[in-house]
Amino acid sequence: MNVSVSPSASAYWRSRAEVEGAFWDIDFRLFDEVLTAQKSLGVSGDLLEIGALYGKSTILLGLHAAAGEVVQVCDVFEQETGDSANNAENESSYPGLARDKFEANYRRFVDTDPRVIQELSTSIARHVEPGTLRFAHVDGGHLFETVVDDLRNVKPLLAEGGIIVIDDFRALHTPGVAAAAWAEVVDGGLVPFALSEQKMYASWGPTDAYARHLDAWLQRSPDVENFGYQDVKGHTVLIMENPQRPTTVRGRIGRWVPPALMPLLLPNRPGPHLGTRTRPRELGSGS
Repeated sequence: MNVSVSPSASAYWRSRAEVEGAFWDIDFRLFDEVLTAQKSLGVSGDLLEIGALYGKSTILLGLHAAAGEVVQVCDVFEQETGDSANNAENESSYPGLARDKFEANYRRFVDTDPRVIQELSTSIARHVEPGTLRFAHVDGGHLFETVVDDLRNVKPLLAEGGIIVIDDFRALHTPGVAAAAWAEVVDGGLVPFALSEQKMYASWGPTDAYARHLDAWLQRSPDVENFGYQDVKGHTVLIMENPQRPTTVRGRIGRWVPPALMPLLLPNRPGPHLGTRTRPRELGSGS
């Protein structure tokens, strides 16, 4: 099945497997749609990535950066820090992490270099002006205190209409991210409007315009089969399961077999129930 992505991202979409890193297809497409929506909504500003790894998601930010917008990357890369827990995680989870590898990947797809801040994210407010970001992807340290600091520091940096994406908000090895993210939802005014299996898409400002854009996107994305809407603290949240990938047995068979025959050859296991299939409440007329 053909997948529709923006013209800015189409060449990278076809070559995405060539860049190492964990960036699921559903999140590639959600980044693409949200960044595209910001252009149509007139939301402008720089783009920030805390924790770039090998650049897989940062490349997509670079492809969406308009003239005058800067992609800013905060990562320690191979540099030792004074944080022993951070060093231990990098050594265990990200062997071979190096700035030159990130930059080589990035330059394959994006003509303009990012601004690299090779420091711990605790210093981010010294490098980014308040109210200048339209998009921030937080994928740095996973300890509770680190994520709390990242959320606290990023909030004033966002422009009007800016959003934050929080990675690993539900993974087994990242309970600190989950605790920090949901605490900010409960007590800090953060409003999630979409959840994938790995990432929370949210804002401290209005989210209806983004929700409308994603609802329309779902209508033209029949491969996103398992999704639903749930209310969380008075906010309707779109929840999506990653579409079947061609690297799985079912995905490989599905490339050659008509859809009508698939249930006979390989019965499909139902995915988790993610909520109602239609948005349970009307969106407001505001942004």
